[in-house]
Amino acid sequence: MEKTNTLDRMLKKWESLKNEKEKLEKEIEECKKIATKYLNKENLDTVKTENYKLSRRRTTRSYISKENLPKDIWEKYSSRSSYDVLTFRRLVANR
Repeated sequence: MEKTNTLDRMLKKWESLKNEKEKLEKEIEECKKIATKYLNKENLDTVKTENYKLSRRRTTRSYISKENLPKDIWEKYSSRSSYDVLTFRRLVANR
Protein backbone atom coordinates (compact mmCIF):
# COMPACT_ATOMS: atom_id res chain seq x y z
CA MET A 1 0.00 0.00 0.00
CA GLU A 2 2.89 2.38 0.78
CA LYS A 3 4.23 2.09 -2.80
CA THR A 4 0.80 3.01 -4.14
CA ASN A 5 0.57 6.03 -1.82
CA THR A 6 4.05 7.18 -2.83
CA LEU A 7 3.16 6.81 -6.51
CA ASP A 8 -0.14 8.62 -5.93
CA ARG A 9 1.67 11.56 -4.29
CA MET A 10 4.17 11.76 -7.15
CA LEU A 11 1.39 11.66 -9.77
CA LYS A 12 -0.52 14.37 -7.93
CA LYS A 13 2.62 16.54 -8.00
CA TRP A 14 3.13 15.75 -11.69
CA GLU A 15 -0.48 16.74 -12.41
CA SER A 16 -0.01 20.04 -10.59
CA LEU A 17 3.24 20.79 -12.42
CA LYS A 18 1.69 19.85 -15.76
CA ASN A 19 -1.19 22.27 -15.15
CA GLU A 20 1.26 25.00 -14.14
CA LYS A 21 3.34 24.36 -17.27
CA GLU A 22 0.26 24.68 -19.51
CA LYS A 23 -0.64 27.99 -17.84
CA LEU A 24 2.90 29.31 -18.26
CA GLU A 25 3.03 28.20 -21.91
CA LYS A 26 -0.12 30.22 -22.60
CA GLU A 27 1.47 33.26 -20.96
CA ILE A 28 4.65 32.78 -23.02
CA GLU A 29 2.61 32.59 -26.23
CA GLU A 30 0.86 35.84 -25.30
CA CYS A 31 4.26 37.52 -24.77
CA LYS A 32 5.45 36.23 -28.16
CA LYS A 33 2.31 37.60 -29.79
CA ILE A 34 2.88 41.05 -28.28
CA ALA A 35 6.57 40.99 -29.28
CA THR A 36 5.69 39.99 -32.86
CA LYS A 37 3.10 42.76 -33.07
CA TYR A 38 5.69 45.29 -31.92
CA LEU A 39 8.30 44.08 -34.43
CA ASN A 40 5.73 44.16 -37.24
CA LYS A 41 4.50 47.63 -36.31
CA GLU A 42 8.05 49.02 -36.16
CA ASN A 43 9.14 47.02 -39.23
CA LEU A 44 12.06 45.51 -37.30
CA ASP A 45 13.65 42.11 -36.89
CA THR A 46 15.83 43.09 -33.92
CA VAL A 47 15.34 45.59 -31.13
CA LYS A 48 17.33 46.29 -27.97
CA THR A 49 16.08 47.63 -24.70
CA GLU A 50 18.14 48.56 -21.67
CA ASN A 51 18.08 44.94 -20.49
CA TYR A 52 17.15 42.73 -23.45
CA LYS A 53 17.66 42.08 -27.13
CA LEU A 54 14.67 40.72 -29.06
CA SER A 55 15.40 39.09 -32.41
CA ARG A 56 13.25 37.43 -35.01
CA ARG A 57 14.51 35.11 -37.70
CA ARG A 58 12.62 33.07 -40.21
CA THR A 59 13.40 29.40 -40.53
CA THR A 60 12.15 27.01 -43.14
CA ARG A 61 11.65 23.32 -42.68
CA SER A 62 11.15 20.83 -45.47
CA TYR A 63 9.30 17.63 -44.86
CA ILE A 64 7.41 14.94 -46.70
CA SER A 65 4.29 13.09 -45.82
CA LYS A 66 3.80 9.37 -46.19
CA GLU A 67 0.62 10.08 -48.16
CA ASN A 68 2.64 12.07 -50.73
CA LEU A 69 5.13 9.30 -51.54
CA PRO A 70 4.98 6.05 -53.41
CA LYS A 71 4.94 3.16 -50.95
CA ASP A 72 8.26 1.68 -52.13
CA ILE A 73 10.09 5.01 -51.66
CA TRP A 74 8.63 5.42 -48.16
CA GLU A 75 9.63 1.90 -47.17
CA LYS A 76 13.15 2.34 -48.54
CA TYR A 77 13.96 5.75 -47.01
CA SER A 78 11.78 6.28 -43.98
CA SER A 79 13.28 6.05 -40.52
CA ARG A 80 11.64 4.69 -37.42
CA SER A 81 12.35 5.56 -33.86
CA SER A 82 10.79 4.17 -30.74
CA TYR A 83 10.41 5.91 -27.43
CA ASP A 84 8.40 5.61 -24.27
CA VAL A 85 5.42 7.85 -23.65
CA LEU A 86 4.16 8.21 -20.10
CA THR A 87 0.57 9.31 -19.60
CA PHE A 88 -1.69 9.54 -16.62
CA ARG A 89 -5.11 10.85 -15.72
CA ARG A 90 -7.03 11.40 -12.55
CA LEU A 91 -9.35 8.51 -11.71
CA VAL A 92 -11.31 10.21 -8.93
CA ALA A 93 -12.31 13.77 -8.20
CA ASN A 94 -9.89 15.97 -6.23
CA ARG A 95 -9.69 14.94 -2.61
